[in-house]
Amino acid sequence: MKALVTGATGFIGNHLARTLHERGYEVRVLVRKRPQDLDFSAYDVVCGDLADAQAAKNAVAGVDVVFHLAAIRDRWGIPYADYYRTNVDGTRFLLDTAETQGARFVYCSSVGVMGHPGKLNIDETFPYAFSDGKYNYSHTKALADEMTLDYGAQERLFATVVRAVITYGPGDTWGMVTRLIDMVAHGRFLPVGDGRNHMHLAYISDLVEGFILASTNDQANGRAYIVAGPAPITLDELVNKVCHLLQVAPPKWHVPTRIAHTAGLSMEMLYTLKQKMNIQAMGDVPFITRDKVDTLTINRSFNIQRAKTELGYKPQVSYDEGLRLTVDWWREWRTHQE
Repeated sequence: MKALVTGATGFIGNHLARTLHERGYEVRVLVRKRPQDLDFSAYDVVCGDLADAQAAKNAVAGVDVVFHLAAIRDRWGIPYADYYRTNVDGTRFLLDTAETQGARFVYCSSVGVMGHPGKLNIDETFPYAFSDGKYNYSHTKALADEMTLDYGAQERLFATVVRAVITYGPGDTWGMVTRLIDMVAHGRFLPVGDGRNHMHLAYISDLVEGFILASTNDQANGRAYIVAGPAPITLDELVNKVCHLLQVAPPKWHVPTRIAHTAGLSMEMLYTLKQKMNIQAMGDVPFITRDKVDTLTINRSFNIQRAKTELGYKPQVSYDEGLRLTVDWWREWRTHQE
């Protein structure tokens, strides 16, 4: 079995490519340029831009299954046209080529395509949040998600969607949980809101297993699957578990959500002005935005029954185990960074 993985230089894609290789797949990766800090010697490396139709043809040629994880993620100052060209047009190029080649197609989407509705137990029938114009990433991911399901429903090819939640684990150098660990360890984390809101995370090996199960189950064609961990967790519970592992006291104060939202809006306006004036100071990404505040404060959890019933998905890693493994990795990684 030969598999193409796009986005293999990222946290999830790298874990997926490695797992596929360990299970006997021939793995090809599509990257813009060969990375210097990752060992891709076991893979067939194709260099090209995702938004290039010819690169898609080169990458998909001869493969049995495409795992499409590459995308422009939330980057401050990137115009919508760039998001669309990569996240939507790039997905279409790969779908069209996979259709011609007769390859299966698994698209890595996000629960962000459903916005921040403030609801618990959300399942795959929840509508897209197309009108949420604040976040170019989620909007274009929703368009690509819908397009992939449409290709499958029309039986143009086997096409399925995996909607990932916030994913964590060793190797995630800039993910939400890693940043939380880092801030807690250095005494810089102040919880936003009352801390009682639910969030739903997945450990990396569970998410990777969901991708592989979706790729091999005929029932998955034209279907979307939310792949998450065993259960939701409140923000306070998550922070307390991290504090326990780091052996530090939990934060005593919480920042009111309204104040954090105001700060996020102010920071967004500042960075918009910074970009227009081509000012290089302050870094490329605002420390706080309204989207980051929503991620930490809005009550949201997901129902994974469809993935369990149709794919046989069974998340294995608890928060206690997953956070322990992540903190152990973080300690070693930070040592090498210093």
